[in-house]
Amino acid sequence: MQMAELPDDLDRLGRALTHAAAHAAARRDLRADRRRRLVGCLLAGLLVFATATPSSLGPAERPDFLQLTIAPAAASVPCDIPRGQRFHSMQACATGDPQPQAAR
Repeated sequence: MQMAELPDDLDRLGRALTHAAAHAAARRDLRADRRRRLVGCLLAGLLVFATATPSSLGPAERPDFLQLTIAPAAASVPCDIPRGQRFHSMQACATGDPQPQAAR
């Protein structure tokens, strides 16, 4: 069977509808492709962030902050003896208490 020819106005209408449907499908495909790429990039960035971020330090690496607050005030007084080439005494300023920075 052979199809009958359509009038010119119906033929133009059919071509316009076909073109519009194809254009809408192309836009949907483009949006879906962009969405897939964006999700892929976000997942890759999250993976890089998770692998590159350092983990928390173990308990042996953390300073004891309570020890710093309880330390006596005399432990924070710096040594007043000048240190030069001839200074040899290692115990000249030692008070027996650790300095606050030594609590690390």
